[in-house]
Amino acid sequence: MRATRQRWMAGLIFLALAGCTRQSVPLAIPKLEDVETAWVSKMKGGHVLWRYDLKDPARIAPILEHLRMHNPDEYRIETDLYSYWVNPRLPEYEYDIGFLSPKVHVSLSVAVGSNWLGGEDDLERFPNQGRINLYRRRPLSAEERAALVALLQMRPGDRNILEQK
Repeated sequence: MRATRQRWMAGLIFLALAGCTRQSVPLAIPKLEDVETAWVSKMKGGHVLWRYDLKDPARIAPILEHLRMHNPDEYRIETDLYSYWVNPRLPEYEYDIGFLSPKVHVSLSVAVGSNWLGGEDDLERFPNQGRINLYRRRPLSAEERAALVALLQMRPGDRNILEQK
């Protein structure tokens, strides 16, 4: 009897947690010719440690290609109620990437967490909700994360635009 009650309670908890998110679409990764510039930020504790602009297509292309090759149908988004009451903000993340179109429109924004990747684009919108947590997220393996982070590091010649003030 006790084992049955425990399984029943576990099932209820699972249903409650499963109801906190819903399936979403993969990210819309822009074509290289649709990206005029990109910026990469290193974050810690909600603060930007450094940020640099990327204008060289040879540097932008591998990042876009990596995101395109690792863009599965595993994205989830928190439901409106859960996002509003329980988790109104993204969990802490380490890198923030933005891809800007020639019209200075952010066509894709990506956040890289410790074991998750999230993004925001024009495919999934939240009109009139006042939401702060607009990112769709998916699990991120250590191997995929290491490969992506290697592409994002500042290199000699990159300028930290935060130091230009």
